[in-house]
Amino acid sequence: MGDLAAASRSVYRGYMETTTIKVSVETRDRIKSFGGATHEETIVAALDLLDEKHFWAQADAAGAYLRALPAEEQSRRKAEVAAIDADFDAVDD
Repeated sequence: MGDLAAASRSVYRGYMETTTIKVSVETRDRIKSFGGATHEETIVAALDLLDEKHFWAQADAAGAYLRALPAEEQSRRKAEVAAIDADFDAVDD
């Protein structure tokens, strides 16, 4: 078993650096219960979902900020974006 573990570690060394983190037994069991091929796969999937959640929260906040701007400022910004879009459309022709 030791040789297999050593071989497994050497494969990962060429692939990426690894580290050990301490988690409670309950947390380890929760990670395992999600059924990923590895604990890392499960953790990475969870982090990806968290990143996505944060991205959309920022997008929603930016949208709320823009909607809260005075109508004149919203119109000015829309005209600016339309002008930029027109410039890019002209490049495609």
